[in-house]
Amino acid sequence: MLQFHRNRLERSTMFKLSNVGFHQSAEAQKLDDAQLMPWEANKRLWPSLVDIIIIVVMSLLLYWGAWVRYAAAGLPEPAKYRCYALAFWKGTANLGDIPRTDCWFLSLSSSASLINHLQAGGFPSIFIKLIELQSPAKPFHALPHEYPLLSIIPFTLTMLAPSHWYLLVFAIWMSLIAGGVYFMLKRFKSSGAAIAFVVYLVVGSWVTALARFDLVPAALTLGAVMLAERARWKWAFVLLALATLLKFYALVLILPLFIAQQKQCSGARWFSWRRWDGFARFIAVCVVVTTISLLLNVDGTLGSLAYFKDRPIQVEAFQAGLLWLGSFLGYSLQFVYSFGSGNVLSELSSPVSLGATLCFVAGLCYTYWLQWRGRLDVATASLVALLVATVTAKVFSPQYLIWVTPFVAYMGKSNWKWLASWGGVAVLTSFIYPYIYTLASATPGVISVGQIPAFYPAVLLRGAIMLGIIFALLYQAVRIKASRQSSLVSPS
Repeated sequence: MLQFHRNRLERSTMFKLSNVGFHQSAEAQKLDDAQLMPWEANKRLWPSLVDIIIIVVMSLLLYWGAWVRYAAAGLPEPAKYRCYALAFWKGTANLGDIPRTDCWFLSLSSSASLINHLQAGGFPSIFIKLIELQSPAKPFHALPHEYPLLSIIPFTLTMLAPSHWYLLVFAIWMSLIAGGVYFMLKRFKSSGAAIAFVVYLVVGSWVTALARFDLVPAALTLGAVMLAERARWKWAFVLLALATLLKFYALVLILPLFIAQQKQCSGARWFSWRRWDGFARFIAVCVVVTTISLLLNVDGTLGSLAYFKDRPIQVEAFQAGLLWLGSFLGYSLQFVYSFGSGNVLSELSSPVSLGATLCFVAGLCYTYWLQWRGRLDVATASLVALLVATVTAKVFSPQYLIWVTPFVAYMGKSNWKWLASWGGVAVLTSFIYPYIYTLASATPGVISVGQIPAFYPAVLLRGAIMLGIIFALLYQAVRIKASRQSSLVSPS
């Protein structure tokens, strides 16, 4: 009995000692965790600090480029945006604190030409009366003659500061959007893709990224494709509709998204709402906004479409490079300034423009067919469609690179082949604008940048690299499919 109590006492003592040891080890573990927490927090904090530093440095470099061009040209694009915004919100008769001399490019017509055409066509008098009431001198009726209605939203950002600070304020907004694209690429792709985007943007869009609003539709189209990859079709098409209503180039991305949705819903019937809900939202958004635009100003709404239809070949377009080659065969060039840019005329303009249009249609159809056959995913098809639209267009402005750059970074990431190829396009674009443009302005007797000897070789080389990227992507798609088929028929 005594031995039993003695053993019980020993077990109790050992249990207490073990509890003491357990609590001591727990306290020690808590102390170690407390000591490690600051280190872990710093470990998580450093990437964020690095990202912020990268975005700040990028923004400073891009603002420097925008300011350099502003000092050379005198009237930057944000000044025009501010004129458009003030004219819309206050009417052309009340342009506010901006002198009329700064807004000389605004059309103050009363839509007389359109009214005459409608009267000759026998349109109802109530429709003609509606147009007569849409005077741009009144608020909410002066629409930009080269941009859709929704462009008023980014233009209004220039009104959020005094007139002498508009360039800085607009640049800050565009820097925030560029930073948003950076984090989108890092979050949903990789750090390499985000860094590549910064490099491409600084090298190729040094003077245009923060002076134009093209980052807005570029961010929307990238977001639409990212959502499409994750089968978020409704929001993907909404973002694409908003991008299209800012700049029409986004129209070429409708079919890549639509084809991707159809392939994902291949098991559903053709009339199933699952197949059409995204596209229906796209149509609904476009119809609503376009209807509002027509009610505000019919002439301004249709004018943005006619603006591109009637434009001649712009000097920087790849088509212009082909006209330059034709000049060696005796087809002379004539340089003119119209539609707010330098353009080139030639006897070959019509056949070259027709050939480029056919290549545009054929390139898009082949791209969409490859995607339908499962040889291209939605992101690659979108990139190819944008490249085809850019290289075959009769207008090529430096800011057009902004449309494609996020997709190149998304697809190529930090791969050296992409860095070399698209980096070459970026370098040539900055060499053309602003360097050759500045050289042309400082050269006596030069009336067009196309007269500088190095200009068209640079334009042709840039276009050739872009064509090379297109053919490489298409060849890779066909080659992958062919290798799959050969592996299926090869003996085991």
